[in-house]
Amino acid sequence: MSDETVSLEVARKDVEAVALCLALGTIQAMRSGAWPTEAGIWTLGRPLFWAPLERLGLPAQILGIFQEADEWEATERLLGREHLERMLTRVSEQILSRLAELEDPSFRAAWKDPA
Repeated sequence: MSDETVSLEVARKDVEAVALCLALGTIQAMRSGAWPTEAGIWTLGRPLFWAPLERLGLPAQILGIFQEADEWEATERLLGREHLERMLTRVSEQILSRLAELEDPSFRAAWKDPA
């Protein structure tokens, strides 16, 4: 597989819902063991991912979730899986609460394939 990128076009009004759903999926993949905990660092925790969300005006509480994702692996390593699970439960509850607050929780997205 090449490193060629494919873009996902999302309406500005739907960016928060898409980002929150990506976060929930990432957390679920880590909790299930399908992905290692370090996935938080390389997906949600990179400024390349969350900085544009900050510029778009997402709430500080939500940005904090993405910024904290780079700490999940260290938390597990230093404090244990049980502590990490409590942390991920708290984060998941925050995400679900915010999704419930959105005016329109659905989103429209389209893949923009360069081919």
